[in-house]
Amino acid sequence: MQLGSALKELRKSQGLTLAELAVRTDSHVGNLSRIERDAAKPSLDLLYRLANALRFSLADIFAVAEQSETDTGQLALNALFVSLMERDRQLLLEFARLLQKRSGPPPEDAGV
Repeated sequence: MQLGSALKELRKSQGLTLAELAVRTDSHVGNLSRIERDAAKPSLDLLYRLANALRFSLADIFAVAEQSETDTGQLALNALFVSLMERDRQLLLEFARLLQKRSGPPPEDAGV
């Protein structure tokens, strides 16, 4: 996934419009739209403002950007996960482990 696509996914996970994000970052809707479409790259200064406005670390943004585009459910889950507070991340991980135990091991041909 490209950086712009990751920023779009993270923005949407917070229910923000481009206009709202533009106000929070002191930028322009057109500029942010070009970045989200990967038609332009944000400056480092704007990238920091975007991270701050979205309440993500740069590391979280790049982690989402590095994900494969093949599984949109996984991308959405990653975007939501990085937006959670640490204690909520731990609860979600514990819940996922409980679900995994309940379901049993993955089938042999699942590629896992």
